[in-house]
Amino acid sequence: MRLFFYAVLASLGAAPVHADIAMETPRLAPGSLLVMQDDQGHVVSHLARGEVEGLYRFDLYDGATGDALYAGRYYTDTRGEVLLSVTAQGNVTRFEPYSCARTLGACEYDIVHADGRRETRQRETRETEDGLAWTEWDRKGPVAIGGTTLDDLGAPRESWRRDLRSGDRSRAIRISLALK
Repeated sequence: MRLFFYAVLASLGAAPVHADIAMETPRLAPGSLLVMQDDQGHVVSHLARGEVEGLYRFDLYDGATGDALYAGRYYTDTRGEVLLSVTAQGNVTRFEPYSCARTLGACEYDIVHADGRRETRQRETRETEDGLAWTEWDRKGPVAIGGTTLDDLGAPRESWRRDLRSGDRSRAIRISLALK
């Protein structure tokens, strides 16, 4: 039995390890552009602006052309966890300690809305063959489930989400990723 235990431990160490679900945010240099389109045809461009006080800033634009309207910005850590988002109107939402979107296993965070209202969420994220899948709860119970396929940088290729209370579903696919 002891030999079996050591054999299992050795095989775990020898198993191929998939890159974790983090996004390699520092590799998205200022000017890098990620463009996503949802199932309704709405296009959102994420333009990397670089590091600001230890966080990585991304500006959001409604559309993918030069005349796309500014929609806001968000800030992530090096793993792609969102810590702060700001609408075009200046409304700030904080995620404390961060959004838990790139953390495997169980993770708890608070959403602090612009009006000061605080929501505690629990998120369980697991790695899949080509990305991640998650379930999220608040104090009343399950809120949503979703998943994302990732590329080698950890950037999204396709994402989906289902609201467990309303039944609403959404899906977004990557149109392009241009690295600088």
